[in-house]
Amino acid sequence: SVFQFLADAAVEIEAYKRSVKEYREIITEENIGEPNPQFPANPALALPASIDTGMFERLVNLVERIRVAPNYTDQIGALLGILPTQPEQIAPSEVKPTIQTFAAETGYHFSVVVEGRKEADMWEVLILKKGATGWQSVKTAVGKSVDVTVTPTTPNEAEQIQVRVQLKKNNQNYGQPSDIVYVTVNP
Repeated sequence: SVFQFLADAAVEIEAYKRSVKEYREIITEENIGEPNPQFPANPALALPASIDTGMFERLVNLVERIRVAPNYTDQIGALLGILPTQPEQIAPSEVKPTIQTFAAETGYHFSVVVEGRKEADMWEVLILKKGATGWQSVKTAVGKSVDVTVTPTTPNEAEQIQVRVQLKKNNQNYGQPSDIVYVTVNP
């Protein structure tokens, strides 16, 4: 079939491309006097009988026709490999963002980048300073990142703090807090 030909041809073309690159590297980088390599032979590609465009659209239409047939069952769909698939939903309680922090060179300033926010509509940056008894909320944000400036425990000294993020949805905690990340802020 044309589709199988395209898959096989892609492999052959990539191999040819690597061979041409290797030829170029030998010609340009080998020492004077080394034997000259043979230029790779062109791939012999012969397209089978052509088909009309829209292969995937026709396939989708065929699958839809099969699924609405009167005798169709999930067992038949499984045998044909055409069962509908749903993206696996993560329970809200299982959502856990990942964060990265980036400290500025000065100003007790750092940035937080959050990934894996799922359906959260905002998030809260929490910090824990050395010797503190609890987490302190320092910033609420939307989007992917936020900049935070903290007041130092001891002025004019660098300070290492723990940072984590709690996602929010409709002003309520959503999912689990992120893992704790350390950041050192500088005067």
